[in-house]
Order: sequence, then C-alpha cells, then structure tokens
Amino acid sequence: MNLGRIRQFAVALGARLTEADRDFVRRWLTPEQRTLFFAMSVPDQYHALHVAYTARTLAAEWPGPVDEDLLTRAALLHDVGRRRGDLGTLGKSFAVLFAHFCSDRARAYGDAPEGSGLIENKMRVYFHHAELGAAMLAGLGCGEEAAVVAAHHRAPSPEDPPELRLLRMADEKN
Repeated sequence: MNLGRIRQFAVALGARLTEADRDFVRRWLTPEQRTLFFAMSVPDQYHALHVAYTARTLAAEWPGPVDEDLLTRAALLHDVGRRRGDLGTLGKSFAVLFAHFCSDRARAYGDAPEGSGLIENKMRVYFHHAELGAAMLAGLGCGEEAAVVAAHHRAPSPEDPPELRLLRMADEKN
C-alpha cells in the first residue's frame, strides 16, 4: 500500500465537479459519450477529469506527435466501466485492500462468472473495468477510444501509442 491510495480516498470523499468541469466534458465528449461519463460516480468523474487535465499538460511536453483530441476523450472515458453503483468509493477501497492482501483470492473472485455474487461482481468491475468500458465505447462506434481504454491497465509495450502512454502516466498521477 502507498500514500497515493490514501490521498485518492481522501480526494474521493470531497470530490465535486464545477461548472467549468462540466463545460470541459461537454466540449470534448459526444452526447452518447457524456451519458457514459455521467453514469460514473462523482468521485470517478472527478478522477477522470483530472486525468484528462494532467494528460493534456503532459502531452504539451511530449517529444513527438500526439492526438490530443483522442487523448482527452480517452482520459475522460478511461473508467466508464465503473458505473455508479458498481463499485463506489467504499467498494473500491475494499477491492484495493482485498487485492493487496489477498491477491490470488481477489483475482479468483474477479474472474468468476457474472452474477456469481456481490463480492465477485465488485471484484470483476475492479479488475475488468477497462475491458467493460472498452466494450461500451465500441458499442457506440468509438473504436479508437475503446482501444486506448481497453489497454490502460495492461503491461506497457514498446508499440504502445503515445496517447496510451500519456494516459497511463496521467492516471498514475491522479
């Protein structure tokens, strides 16, 4: 465990969106994408916004070309697989602790079939939210965003596009 997780928990408890934040979301996301964004809990929305802000700052310093539009959309949408009610702040805290202290058992719960039980469902969302979100985005025809979102928790590869690398860096900072 690290202090970053404790900071994330404290930030989640006080997370609020400003009108400027909502304007940012409206500027970058289509109505269908906004539906997915606003289906997340407010702490997850707040996190995604700050990942997007950080990613855009990092992109300005990136040594090569970056599709900043794709990066911004992917950052805002990277956690849409965690919808309001699926996990929540306390559920995510439980999942983080369970995965840290009982990693094999937590993974087994997360890999159980859908509908297996409450803990299994929470752990499935915790471990597989990237794939769940990517499937939602693909269903909207957002293939580029889906590809970045699906890979944001995978091990880095030299072939990763800059948008994925920047998203990971920004997510780690938030």
